[in-house]
Amino acid sequence: MSRILLLHLDVAHLQSVEILFWYHRTAAVRQGDKNKMSKLFGLFILLAGLSLPVFSEQVPKPRDPNVRHYLTIPSGGLADFMQRPASPIPMLSHHRGGPVPGMPENSLEAMDNALSYGYGLMEVDVAQLKDGTLILLHDDTLDRTSNGNGGLQDKTWDDIKDLRLKDNDGTLTNFRIPTLEAALKWSIGRTVLTLDIKRGTDFRKVAQLVKQTGAEDYSMSIAYSIEQAQAFYNVAPEMPISIGLSDDQAIERLNASGIPSRLVVAWTGTRLLEPAFYTKLHQRGWRTIVGTLGRGASALDNQIRDKKTGVSYREIVAMGADIIATDRFWAVQQEIRNPNLFIYTQQRLAK
Repeated sequence: MSRILLLHLDVAHLQSVEILFWYHRTAAVRQGDKNKMSKLFGLFILLAGLSLPVFSEQVPKPRDPNVRHYLTIPSGGLADFMQRPASPIPMLSHHRGGPVPGMPENSLEAMDNALSYGYGLMEVDVAQLKDGTLILLHDDTLDRTSNGNGGLQDKTWDDIKDLRLKDNDGTLTNFRIPTLEAALKWSIGRTVLTLDIKRGTDFRKVAQLVKQTGAEDYSMSIAYSIEQAQAFYNVAPEMPISIGLSDDQAIERLNASGIPSRLVVAWTGTRLLEPAFYTKLHQRGWRTIVGTLGRGASALDNQIRDKKTGVSYREIVAMGADIIATDRFWAVQQEIRNPNLFIYTQQRLAK
């Protein structure tokens, strides 16, 4: 199994740089063998070349279904990692954990499958049951995404733990609704979860569970307003926050909020902005997230799929997107992965 580590370091008095470490170990998932780590020392490889965009909506198979691409964040280093370095490597965020046919949204199985295509963040939805249990589920009711029915506010974990999830086509699978606790434990050493806190969910419980599971380096929150971001910051003062920033007024409100700049990741919305605005965000050290997701005809994912726009995912990155939030992770990965992939030795630079 391939393990990828994107590590943001500050080297002496030089500019911040982003280094891609790739730990390689053989994978024998089919046979259930344990993976063995084989560290690569002293290698430097440059891979260059263009990849063609995907025009078919049929999801292709990964290059190697036994390989997973993992983000490994240094202890206490998530805020630094999420700050924008001088030469960032583009990433993507898997909307609702990267569902595809047979792999339901907000499931551990979908997220694991998505990481076979490349590394990235996982956006997931956190809901709270009647008994206080935190789970991953987008809707207020169970009907669309599972073989259950009714509202979450009336359910306990015992009521739903044996339900089976449906994929986005409505096909019933054998996968279960995960608890947030299970997802947090799974994420460690694999990916960063960006937590979309659904209505009625107590963020204090979320922050407590993040700490309890030791997932502080793999968890960040999503705030829909400056006021909500302030509330999240007051509860979890070390957790990075994705905050909507699409104009100068939003930047001014954020500057006056008291939220440290080092915790900010800039969500710029689902329409493309002027490159100069992305530059303005970059100058503050903020990574930008551009959403191409959505199910309507105006969604950039669908426009690119249907060839109704002249822009590509790679061009969106060139305009200023550091992270693309998408429903079409396989297509984004094919365009942006490894335009320049450097493999370095496994060494940590002394501070």
